[in-house]
Amino acid sequence: METYPFGSGRPDPSSFPNRELAEAAMRILPELGDELARYPGSLGYEPMRKLVSERFEKREGVRLPVQEVALTTGSMQAVTLMAQTFLERPGDVVVMEEFSYSGTLGAYRKEGAELVGIPLDEDGMRMDALSDTLKDLTDRGKKPGFIYALVTFQNPTGSIMPVERRRELLQIADRFEVPVVEDHCYADTVYEDCQVPALYTLEHEVPVVHIESFSKILGPGVRLGAFTAPQPLLGEILSYRRDGGPSTLTAAIVYEYFREQMWNHVDEINTIVKEKRDLMFEMLSQFPDAFEWFSRPKGGLFIWVKLPDTTDVVACEQRAEALGIDYATGKAFHVYREDVPYLRLAFGYTKLDEIRKGIPKLAACVLETQKVEAQGVAD
Repeated sequence: METYPFGSGRPDPSSFPNRELAEAAMRILPELGDELARYPGSLGYEPMRKLVSERFEKREGVRLPVQEVALTTGSMQAVTLMAQTFLERPGDVVVMEEFSYSGTLGAYRKEGAELVGIPLDEDGMRMDALSDTLKDLTDRGKKPGFIYALVTFQNPTGSIMPVERRRELLQIADRFEVPVVEDHCYADTVYEDCQVPALYTLEHEVPVVHIESFSKILGPGVRLGAFTAPQPLLGEILSYRRDGGPSTLTAAIVYEYFREQMWNHVDEINTIVKEKRDLMFEMLSQFPDAFEWFSRPKGGLFIWVKLPDTTDVVACEQRAEALGIDYATGKAFHVYREDVPYLRLAFGYTKLDEIRKGIPKLAACVLETQKVEAQGVAD
């Protein structure tokens, strides 16, 4: 049976530089000396941390202090460390977008957090709702541990928060003295000119922690991410590490490959993935009865799709699964786990022909699972 892998946010597999990484390993391994016989330490391989700083400077115009950059086993380790640092007891609150990354939702639920969602519009988290929510929580003695935000290519919606709203977010966080965690893991998956400065670069009084990932421009199997925080907060976060530090072997090989090839690599994979994104836009637009609305992200790896309100989302998922169509349901991203009539389609990993064939089949699944009561009074 043919399959249509629209579910997971992975880059194009043909873009993975197998040969180049093998060559990088052959170059760097003889130079490591006894480093592989020692624990990496809580910050990780210093040349890779310098590269993280240089990457940030090229994109944001600001170089991160290398001593304030820590490597992690994928960005999800950093995401989890935030809960362990900022939450003191089960039931402490994390404020985040009403729709957010399912992996983060699962991680914070396992840490015992109470998740409070802020409504979104086309520009991301709504600041009026954020301010009202923080005031209400503070008045009730439930001041949040932190605000978690995906302000660039928000997952799942794909929105980009404008700089004016970013400044407002930081001003609100300052007023209520609530730290901000900025998950920036899609920052290099860019297909159109849309540069907006990271929260970390804007003026702020409360702590801001900035998280990045190499999964989206290389591969999730590499398990390499990073985060940045000022001291003494950085040391406090790192005190929760239990892994002896991130892999020196992984960091050294990736560093050796990326130190001269990063931006050529990023340009190449973005060109490949942009073609898939554009094709998915084209295919979705052919079925307006099935897909009432869909986002048109300028970067990232996902399209957020609104289905008719009368869709039986459970039956639709079951029918699609029987046809080999994998996608992520709206419920998976909803803070309160509601069966909302949305779905998220990932376009990075799938092939062009799978998009051409799969989207019409998905549209048929949607149209075939409309609830009976919606058929009209003529019945």
